[in-house]
Amino acid sequence: MVTLTRIGIAAIVGVAAAVAAVLLLGRATPLHGERPARALTVHASFDAPAAQFGDRVVARVVVLADRSTLDTSRLQVTEDIAPLTPLGPARVTRTTRGRLLVVAYELPAVCLSDSCIAGTGSKRLRLPAARAEAPRTSGGVARAATAWPMLTIGSRVTAADLKPARPPFRADTSAPAVTYRIAPGTLTLLLDVLAAALGAAGIAFAAWQAVVLGRRRTPDTRSLLEQALALVRDAESGAPADRRRAVGFLARVLHRRHEALACVAGDLAWSEPTPTPDELAALADRVGNEVGGA
Repeated sequence: MVTLTRIGIAAIVGVAAAVAAVLLLGRATPLHGERPARALTVHASFDAPAAQFGDRVVARVVVLADRSTLDTSRLQVTEDIAPLTPLGPARVTRTTRGRLLVVAYELPAVCLSDSCIAGTGSKRLRLPAARAEAPRTSGGVARAATAWPMLTIGSRVTAADLKPARPPFRADTSAPAVTYRIAPGTLTLLLDVLAAALGAAGIAFAAWQAVVLGRRRTPDTRSLLEQALALVRDAESGAPADRRRAVGFLARVLHRRHEALACVAGDLAWSEPTPTPDELAALADRVGNEVGGA
């Protein structure tokens, strides 16, 4: 009888312990999903707290929003990562856990600006705060912000790299010996002789031109009839057109001094065929004998 009583008491204790465990588990795990402590929360981080200049860094922003109190369709997130330079668009993932909406942004970036360069050692960057906001279903706007952790950018240049050094050369850097086709002294002498010859030639040409101009400017003291007769005699050995012009000019000169000979000269100038040299010589002799000026 005592044994049965002990067994019953042990069974009752076991059932009570099981009921208590179920109640505790039920309180620890909500049946309708997770419930956030705040309506809107923002977290920011880097995949690594330190990187070297020019290394790829992934910046992450995680937003936790309570769907029961916020209009998550109008959720806005600002993830300004300046002075980092994005390498592409952000990768956005949205996950729903009951009343909780988790929005994660992953943005690959690299630091290439002057603000990432440290004078010595490394540079610690402080990025602008990551922010998020969403309208409340009951009115108003919920806002949240968080600071980025410090990002240390290490320099790729060491102190030894900045020290002045003389680079080694694999080839001979001395200037080769100078060679000439003509020795400088000989070339100088030849150029001096050439300059003197050109100067003498210029002076001679100028003197010749002066003589020619002087001759052209010497006045012709012959009379107009003497000039006309000289042209006729010169035209005897010239072209037919020259013979006609010379006889025609003689006819105009004789017009006021000897009308008859002027008519003879005019007829000869326009006669057909072309006046011959003998005809020009005969006319010149006749004019010289009758009028003079030969």
